[in-house]
Amino acid sequence: MDKIRFLTRNTLRGSVALGAFCLMLGGGVASLSDSYFPGAAWAQQSGSGQGGQGGQGGQGSQGGQGNQGGSGAGQGGPDPDSDSKGPQAGGPANPSGGGRPVWAQEGIPEIELGRLSVVRSPDQVLNRSLEEALATWTDDMAAFYSLPLDSTDPDTTTILTELSLNWDNLTIYDSPLQNLALMQDILADGDSQLPVNSDTDTLLAVFLGVASDKTLPVTTDTVIAVTTILGYPILGDDAEDLAEDAEAVRVAVLAGHG
Repeated sequence: MDKIRFLTRNTLRGSVALGAFCLMLGGGVASLSDSYFPGAAWAQQSGSGQGGQGGQGGQGSQGGQGNQGGSGAGQGGPDPDSDSKGPQAGGPANPSGGGRPVWAQEGIPEIELGRLSVVRSPDQVLNRSLEEALATWTDDMAAFYSLPLDSTDPDTTTILTELSLNWDNLTIYDSPLQNLALMQDILADGDSQLPVNSDTDTLLAVFLGVASDKTLPVTTDTVIAVTTILGYPILGDDAEDLAEDAEAVRVAVLAGHG
């Protein structure tokens, strides 16, 4: 009987120790999660997550003008549907994708976007960039954006000739975020809030071409990826036509900016 009592006491003690060890291990796992997955604070917001301070939006520059992005909204913890892609998480959500951002869904071409990567910014960042663009509109900008994209007449001043031959004297939108926000503004309803005498196809090409990296070609896949992420996909022949015009703008910027 004494032997049975001894075994029972030791078994209970072992159980208590094991339970305490499990509790300690559970706390350790939570701490390891925070240490090994620092990008979790940027993951897509879930219904139970707590708000955290977001990071800064993308910055880029092609000329003398600086480009300042907006602040993105951070998150308190990882969402079960997050793809763990770090600070680009938190873009426009697709209801059909279980709360995941549009750019995390299947069907978007996997290509290098360069400066265009800021298209993944949250809606509030793009909206703020649009407001900033509209607030900084000038008469000089109106003169430039009202020009035709190109012309067969060598004596006609065009957007392409101005970009390639008169870059240092131009006042244009250089910020990728502002250009993409102006693109989204057109794609939303087929019209631009800018007071210009220019067709929207020309404006889309200029916005996309200027927002792009100078040395990274604009392709049909670029157009499909960017417009899909913005929420208004351009596909087929329309995507091919826009890519051709935007690529001409990019090449003109490269020639003018050097």
